[in-house]
Amino acid sequence: MAEESRTDQSASYLSGAGAHQGWQSDYLNPDLDRLYDSIYDRIVRSLAPQPGATILDAGCGYCLHAIRLARRGFKVTGVDFSESALRAGRRNVESAGLTGQIQVEKGDLLSLRFAPSSFDFVNCWGVLMHVPEVDKALAEFARVLKIGGKLTLMENDMNSLHVRLWEPALRMIKGLLRRHTQERRRTERGIEEWFAADSGGLLVRKTDLRWLQAFCGAQGLRLVDRFASQFTEIYANLPTRALKRSVYRFNELWFQRVGSARGAMGNVLVFEKIA
Repeated sequence: MAEESRTDQSASYLSGAGAHQGWQSDYLNPDLDRLYDSIYDRIVRSLAPQPGATILDAGCGYCLHAIRLARRGFKVTGVDFSESALRAGRRNVESAGLTGQIQVEKGDLLSLRFAPSSFDFVNCWGVLMHVPEVDKALAEFARVLKIGGKLTLMENDMNSLHVRLWEPALRMIKGLLRRHTQERRRTERGIEEWFAADSGGLLVRKTDLRWLQAFCGAQGLRLVDRFASQFTEIYANLPTRALKRSVYRFNELWFQRVGSARGAMGNVLVFEKIA
């Protein structure tokens, strides 16, 4: 399937509320707040911003990370193309009392409306993995970032233990149970799965981080920091909150005590724009 067609189908799927509600349940629930707060503290130390620095939160969704950034002193512009997510995001921003620090608007990451060098920083958490034309989005991030500014990405590593061990085992079990498994292919960008749906479809990519670093380098972006976010996302396949919370706690311990990105599924990468 052509990337342009998948882009259209992804846009259709992600414009609805269903995908965002599912993500909130698995990946943005209150049980994860402590870990995310610690990760964003670490991100801010890496960015070393001046007071009132501007940051684009690309693919802001429900604005939960935009709120974290605003509470750490940033002036945030959040962009997403899902009206349903933006409505929820605006409510969250208002409830947090941060309407003066966070501007939320509809936009396309493949064609941002902002002028070149508009932002001190760009943040994109777990979004590029769902973007078929990821190269266009990265080029846009580089374009709107100031020289000397930094881009923060959170992407899942295709060479992590989760992807190399857990996912093949899960696919094998599904095969034995005659359950449907998604189309899965290796591309230069990583391991990609396509989840078809009545309202479109969703791409899920585990990224080849060597490709990501090389592509960003060609955009004038130099890798200056890399660390783990979550070691595994096995919790998404577990049936009870108690089991999920045990994995959340393990991820917290990995982040706090080890911190290494090697072997971890979630990787935070910080790039500086040098040209």
